[in-house]
Amino acid sequence: MKRLLLACCFVAGPAMADDYDIVTPDQGAFHSVSKDLVSAFSYHTLAPAEATGITGFGIGGFGSYMSTDESAWKTLTGESISEIGMAGVTAHKGLPFGIDVGAFYGSVPTAGASVYGAELRYAILEGGIATPGIAVRGAFTKSAGIDDIDLSTYSLDASISKGFAFVTPYAGAGYIWGKVKVKGTYSGVLDDEDPSQARLFAGLRISAGFLEITPEYEHVGSNNVFNLRLGFSI
Repeated sequence: MKRLLLACCFVAGPAMADDYDIVTPDQGAFHSVSKDLVSAFSYHTLAPAEATGITGFGIGGFGSYMSTDESAWKTLTGESISEIGMAGVTAHKGLPFGIDVGAFYGSVPTAGASVYGAELRYAILEGGIATPGIAVRGAFTKSAGIDDIDLSTYSLDASISKGFAFVTPYAGAGYIWGKVKVKGTYSGVLDDEDPSQARLFAGLRISAGFLEITPEYEHVGSNNVFNLRLGFSI
């Protein structure tokens, strides 16, 4: 978690720019970089499985940190990119029948890159005093601001959570389908990549009235992703 907090500070403040432009069209390096981008830019859960109900609404800021395959990035871009740090905003709204919708926008300021996405979640069990919440979720994300690469992801997962006083642990598993396309100079030189990766995640929602803090860990493919959300819900 120390590394995640450092990453939040890193993306929030001035730092040396990372260039995601392709300089060496190496297919193996592009494959590894594509897997890193799908892991970092896929939709982060950052919430328990319980349905929030028709009056439910939440908004918050988040930070995300992930180490990369630095040698592949060095080959492809000429830059020693060892990590991807992102900061952004996320929101959700409860609907009837155990349905929640959500959206987020994230930025990697050091690279001039951004990503946005949306989710639809259905609570099979809405959760209560004696029962856990169990939910299934579909989500998608789309990148912007990267000159040579266009990325999109689609994901499905299932999660379970149970509240105890002011804390609600949750965990889940799912799968991510990525599509990474080359634009610009090397379009047609490098083949598009379609990294598909399993995803495991666990987190803890800590509430104090309307205020919340939610640390979360994800294992996506071979990547470890650390997320932190600060916000409020009603």
